[in-house]
Amino acid sequence: MTDAGNANVGSKRRTPRWMLGLLFASLALNLVVVGSVAGAVWRFHKPPPPPGAVIPNLLGYASTLSTERRKQIWEQTAEERRHLRPYRREVRAAREETIKALLAEPFDKQQFLAAQTRQAETENRARTAAQELFAKIADNLTPQERRAFPLWRDHRRPPGQNLLDEPDHQAGDPAPQR
Repeated sequence: MTDAGNANVGSKRRTPRWMLGLLFASLALNLVVVGSVAGAVWRFHKPPPPPGAVIPNLLGYASTLSTERRKQIWEQTAEERRHLRPYRREVRAAREETIKALLAEPFDKQQFLAAQTRQAETENRARTAAQELFAKIADNLTPQERRAFPLWRDHRRPPGQNLLDEPDHQAGDPAPQR
C-alpha cells in the first residue's frame, strides 16, 4: 500500500537537455567577456600620464632639477624657449591643413602633397628650434647632471615599444627573411 502512494520514488528528476545546453552557452559567453576584459586590462595596464606629467626630454629633465638650478637654466634658455613657442601653433595649423586636404571631396592629390610638404617643413623648423634649446640646456648642465639624464629618461618613458624600434615590415607584408 505504501508503494502505491509513492509512484515517483524510484525515478530521478532530470533537467531538460536544452536547459543544460543553454547553461553551457551562457558559461562560454561569460568566459569570453571576462577573457576580453582581462586581456584589455593586461594590454593597457598602465594609465596614460597625467596632464602635468614631465616629458622625458632635456627640458623636462631641467624642470625636475633643484629650484636654484632650474631657475639658472630657465634664465639662460629664455631666448630659445621664446623662439620655439610660435612653432607649436604653426605645427598644429599645418597638421590641420593636411587633414583638411585628406578629407576634401573630391580628393586633390597635389593639394594633399603640398599640405604634407608644408607640414614637414614646419615640423623641421620646430625640431631645429627644439634642438637649439636642448643644446643650450645641455651646455648649461653639470657633468653629473648630464650623466644622470639617461637613467632619469628611462624611468619616465612610456611603457611599450618605441615607435622608432618598429619592425621594417608593415601589416600584410611577408615577414623578412633572416
